[in-house]
Amino acid sequence: MQTALRRGVLVPHLKQQAEAFKTAAELIRADRGGLVYQPLVGLHHNVAEIDFISMYPGLMVHFNVSPETVGVESEQQRLIPELNLPLDQSIEGLVPATLRPLLAKRLAIKEQLAQMDKRDCRTQPLKARAAGLKWLLVVCFGNLGYKNSRFGRIVAHEAVTAYSREVLLSAKETAEYLGYWVLHMYVDALWVKREEPTTEADARHLMGEISKRTNLPIALEGIYRWIVFLPSRLDQRVPVPNRYFGVFADGRLKTRGIECNRHDTPPFIAKAQRRALQKLATLPEERPLREALPELILIWRSSVADLREGRLPLEELLVSHRVSRAPEEFRAASPAARALAQLARSGQQRRPGQRVRFIYTRGAPGVYAWDLPEPLDPAVVDTDYYAKLLVRAADTILRPLGVPEERTRSWLLSNVYQQELPFGRLPRVP
Repeated sequence: MQTALRRGVLVPHLKQQAEAFKTAAELIRADRGGLVYQPLVGLHHNVAEIDFISMYPGLMVHFNVSPETVGVESEQQRLIPELNLPLDQSIEGLVPATLRPLLAKRLAIKEQLAQMDKRDCRTQPLKARAAGLKWLLVVCFGNLGYKNSRFGRIVAHEAVTAYSREVLLSAKETAEYLGYWVLHMYVDALWVKREEPTTEADARHLMGEISKRTNLPIALEGIYRWIVFLPSRLDQRVPVPNRYFGVFADGRLKTRGIECNRHDTPPFIAKAQRRALQKLATLPEERPLREALPELILIWRSSVADLREGRLPLEELLVSHRVSRAPEEFRAASPAARALAQLARSGQQRRPGQRVRFIYTRGAPGVYAWDLPEPLDPAVVDTDYYAKLLVRAADTILRPLGVPEERTRSWLLSNVYQQELPFGRLPRVP
């Protein structure tokens, strides 16, 4: 609005512009979102991850995408890919003019951070500023398609995602031309590898070629020693785009979509999974990951022993769910719905968007809402169900190492502490 007022453009009090009519075929073609390339499931070594920096805001600025420029014919125009709509280039739009200084500032901070020693006291404040600018830019993209935004038009939103798909495909073609295999693509990021080990210099050469072709800034997230792309739990043949974990060359862990990232995972399970991942991260690069199996099993069995012996504080068993609807609107008696009903009977209400915390218990109703006034008897905790959740989290880490879920369950839940393993004997749990 400030940019509009500086230009002498009146700002509408309320938006009254309706979306233009589209046929079903036009809607399917236009409203497709970002490009997601299904990953190659399994364990991969020496993989480089490269990300476009603020891709969507960068596309708005570079291609001049703004509500008043999309669909406007002029002598200086370009066609939006797939949508085949004109995009006016004769004057800078309101949105690009607003985003340009924010984007330039974020890129300058990112470049400064890349050249700065991590121990420098200015690092954390600069990271915080870069994160703040990032979210401002992200919000601007969402606002571009919001139906009640004064300067929003869904067709402008669709134009940005159309350009993002085109840019990501160009990046993929460039990587393949230079001899890389593209393992995964997700909206604004690519994971690539090749037969010979990829060095940072190799990755930067690839990034330079992609930047030349797309005219957008790109950054190296890092080179993984190894990374695992995980499948769906329902069907092991189906990959999940945003569910993976890996270790960078400098030892940093990166996890997405697994149990330790989820709010509904009990803390003791999340901690056990992080300990297992840390153990894998410290394994020397020349040693196969399966060599860590005895220590990983010991970590998980120690958690099982703590659970069964009652050594875990009740807070470590808490499950947190975000409330999506009012208690009376639930059709099925899910654990969260039962916990909400318990709180409602005690005079406590939870609105949609708030969280409800509970512990799984034996017998009816199967859960105990944590904020109830009466204390919980630890003897009623459903340790069997928590052990099942623990096995599921362990399976996420162990299955890519060649251990089937049935074997993991046997190793973790068996009462026999000494077991023969294909690689040796399992250490005794204290």
